Amino acid sequence: MDFISHLFVSLSNLALSPWQMVFQFACSKAGLVLYTIDPAGQDTESAQEALTAALTLTKANMLITPEAHDDVNYVRLTEGGIPELRIFTHETGLSFVTPRFPHLRYAVHTGFDQDDKFGWLPYKYFVVPSDNLDKLIDTSKLTDKTPLMGSLELDAKGIPSKLGPTLTNKQVMDKKIWPTYSAILEKQFHDVEGVGVIF
Repeated sequence: MDFISHLFVSLSNLALSPWQMVFQFACSKAGLVLYTIDPAGQDTESAQEALTAALTLTKANMLITPEAHDDVNYVRLTEGGIPELRIFTHETGLSFVTPRFPHLRYAVHTGFDQDDKFGWLPYKYFVVPSDNLDKLIDTSKLTDKTPLMGSLELDAKGIPSKLGPTLTNKQVMDKKIWPTYSAILEKQFHDVEGVGVIF
């Protein structure tokens, strides 16, 4: 697609990330492919190597990550693999650029502030209903066969080594790979556990 061909997400625990469901629906609605890795449990060097390999393989246009989760600062971890994020600024109105990943245009974090995150954009800036998706993307071309969920095959160290199969909208629904996504579309009750302070 012309707008964004791939979306790459780096998360620590998908089951506990309520905003992950928003990514899933956004990708489905816009015809984007969602790739996910989980660098949690890896040492910093291995996690940065996994991120670099995943970005190289997927040629992702967008990277989305939580600011921090489970005592891991994902913003700093990502900046270790993409140091240009520390010095780039969006004040010029230009998209992010790095020679390491020439396809990458947006690095997005789910935190609330912009302190010391110069090359990053807050996720909240992207969640603004504008009712103009049809002007950006030809949604009439979206079908059950539209690719939705990409996968990465990992080597023995947990580093992505090649692209795995890509599932379509229908395959994701039929296999119920994203339980909340599937339950909502099937109009079924589904309890979503939260993170943080839960009452």
